[in-house]
Amino acid sequence: MSMPSNLFDTAFRHQRLGLMFSIIMTIMVFLGSLAMAAQATLVRTSLSWEYDLRSRFTIEVPAIPDESKEARLEKAEKIGVVLRDRKEVDSAKIVPAEETAKLLKPWISDPALFAALPLPTLIDVDLKMGRSVDQQGLTVELSKLSEGVVIHSHANWMDRLLGFLTGLGVLAGIMLLLTAVAVVATIGVVCRAAMSVQRDTIELLHFMGATDMSIAQQFQKYIQVLAIPASAIGFALAIITLCCLTLLLGSLGGLSLIATSSWVTVGLVMAAIPVGAIVLAAVTARFSVQRFLRRLR
Repeated sequence: MSMPSNLFDTAFRHQRLGLMFSIIMTIMVFLGSLAMAAQATLVRTSLSWEYDLRSRFTIEVPAIPDESKEARLEKAEKIGVVLRDRKEVDSAKIVPAEETAKLLKPWISDPALFAALPLPTLIDVDLKMGRSVDQQGLTVELSKLSEGVVIHSHANWMDRLLGFLTGLGVLAGIMLLLTAVAVVATIGVVCRAAMSVQRDTIELLHFMGATDMSIAQQFQKYIQVLAIPASAIGFALAIITLCCLTLLLGSLGGLSLIATSSWVTVGLVMAAIPVGAIVLAAVTARFSVQRFLRRLR
């Protein structure tokens, strides 16, 4: 039995159910898209930082009082040669004094004082992909060339940072779950309200031979018509918000996590939210209506 496409217009327009559903759907897709963007960015950032910091460490060659800069640099060069000869080391570069000065500038701004201080020489070491080094054994080996050599592993504080990022990822996942629950709950309320308003019409359709499946399909199509533009608007607002947030963080010195991720990847992952919301709305609407219709019998 064919049914008119405006079968549920009375409930959705006169009772403002369509407006309420569209507003809630837009908000949920907006929040869900931002949460998904945060999730994708945090995962990408964690993987990137973990690789960079676990495959890199810094060697501190302490300065000896009354030692000339030339002697200190020569000692650091010998250590660099030893490091580059190791098969697991990809590169070993001595940090220029100018870069060290930039690092210490917030605390030591006087160039004369900086030049007078016996500052250690730093060597940045990058390991080859998938390689590791015995830092304790390396320390003993390098101590033969210079006493007091210290290896600073960036991985020591990486665990705490990754724990923090993981916590943020869990929070984003909880937001996604709550968004899905809110969409399902909203669909359930809208279905009950619409079915109650047009209960007499539905009973008449049953009397004329309409099946529960056909009525549910008609309601599902109506929900899809409302969900598609609402999801598109919510997704567009999320993209605009994300762009504004990125520009704001960039103006503060480029402190943007999103800058380390691929915009294409983040956009594709975010696009899964409006698509998933539309599918979830349609499926929930069909099952909710079928459940309600079974109770009418």
